[in-house]
Amino acid sequence: MRVLHTADWHLGQHFLTGQERLTEQKVFLNWLLDTVVREGVEALVLAGDVFDTTTPSHAAQELYYDFLVRMQATGCRDIVVVGGNHDSPTLLNASG
Repeated sequence: MRVLHTADWHLGQHFLTGQERLTEQKVFLNWLLDTVVREGVEALVLAGDVFDTTTPSHAAQELYYDFLVRMQATGCRDIVVVGGNHDSPTLLNASG
C-alpha cells in the first residue's frame, strides 16, 4: 500500500504584510493531487493544521473542500485527517 503523509498546510495563512497565500496554496494542492495520481497513492494521511486558524476564511475552506472532492477521482481509497491545534473538527468533517 502506498501512503502519502502531509501536514501543516495552514490554508488561509497571511504574510505579515497581510497578503494572502491562497494562490500559492492552490498551486500546492494541485501538485499534491498530481503526485497522488502519478505515484498511485492509496491512502493520504493529513496530520493537522489544515487551516491557519479555527475560523478560516470562506476561500480557505473552499480550497480544502474542493481538494477533497477532487481526491475522489484519483483512485486514492482512504483519506485520514487528524486535526491540529489550528483546526476545528466541525470544519474538517463538514461536507463543504
